[in-house]
Amino acid sequence: MIRLAILAWLLTSSVWAQSLEWGQTRLAIQLPRDGGNGAAEFHFKNSGDRPVFIKQAAASCNCVSTKFDHRMTDPGESGVVSLTVSPKGRPGTRAFRIYVTTDEKGVRPYELTLEVSEFEKIRRAD
Repeated sequence: MIRLAILAWLLTSSVWAQSLEWGQTRLAIQLPRDGGNGAAEFHFKNSGDRPVFIKQAAASCNCVSTKFDHRMTDPGESGVVSLTVSPKGRPGTRAFRIYVTTDEKGVRPYELTLEVSEFEKIRRAD
């Protein structure tokens, strides 16, 4: 019975070592008051002993676009996931999730959080 429980735990948990180490997994930015786009970068390093292929970096909102400087990261190499945030015209603070999927076996997508503060646009009085 104990062996069965251990086997079930091994199969359902993420026991595989993750190779990508993130400098930060949560960032906060403020969008420009003029209504322009905002930008942020998540930096990582491959601390594993095998190359890691980034399959996808997807955001929880289509107002956040993602790109990475290179898909394949060799051991010891660093990389960046860059984000561009388009304003939605709704003042306030919102949190968006970014999921980075790799080719690592048994590793769930890395979850990053971007907190975005948007101010009301400044209107000129003519």
